[in-house]
Amino acid sequence: MTNPEIHVSASAGTLIDDVVSWLVRVTHDSIRDRGFAAWALSGGTTPIPLYTRLGREPGLVPWSSVRLYLVDDRDVNPADTLSNYGMIQRALLDPLGIAPLGAFPWMTTADPRAALARYRQHLSLLPRGSHYPQLDVTLQGMGGDGHTASVFPGSPQETSKDWVAYGPGPQANRFTLTLPLLAESRHVAFMVTGHDKAARVRECVQDAHSVLPAAWLSRNASGTVHWFLDAGSASLL
Repeated sequence: MTNPEIHVSASAGTLIDDVVSWLVRVTHDSIRDRGFAAWALSGGTTPIPLYTRLGREPGLVPWSSVRLYLVDDRDVNPADTLSNYGMIQRALLDPLGIAPLGAFPWMTTADPRAALARYRQHLSLLPRGSHYPQLDVTLQGMGGDGHTASVFPGSPQETSKDWVAYGPGPQANRFTLTLPLLAESRHVAFMVTGHDKAARVRECVQDAHSVLPAAWLSRNASGTVHWFLDAGSASLL
């Protein structure tokens, strides 16, 4: 069982400062150790200020040595407002001028089986951990139901032992990295904000028997686990 490190920030602004400081440090460590850093980025609204900050300050990270994967995405056109890749492109990639070869979007316009096969190829570029390709950093969110990535409680994705999965989710079907692959990461970081998430945060951090996907990942990650919280989401700890 992994004991997570809890970081509580007084405001949304200081939360982003704390995540950026940590992310820059572990990225430079990975580049020093392995010659590159592999990130997996999540969608949702919580990380948008982080991506915007990184996009506006390109000197923070040596981008030529960073590979950008996506934790998950909806099966929609990248131009759709529901697309995680579209959001990340607008907030981060376009300001940085990173070409598509610098990032690995899900092929959401292709047949799902072909898209999953293509993403396995992208992941095969990574060094292996114990059983799965090993990312350096995965930036995770957590939904009010305790889901993380596009692994929802009771979904087929929840029990997948593959590297990648495709299955149902709100608003659209989802492509996602699986929990076992995410658990192989050197660093797993959850970003969670708001009082409405406080009870779920407490369960995921403190309940060793919780079956929520976010709790499973926090408990079973082989590397370091960090929960970056604001005062509201940390209020029941």
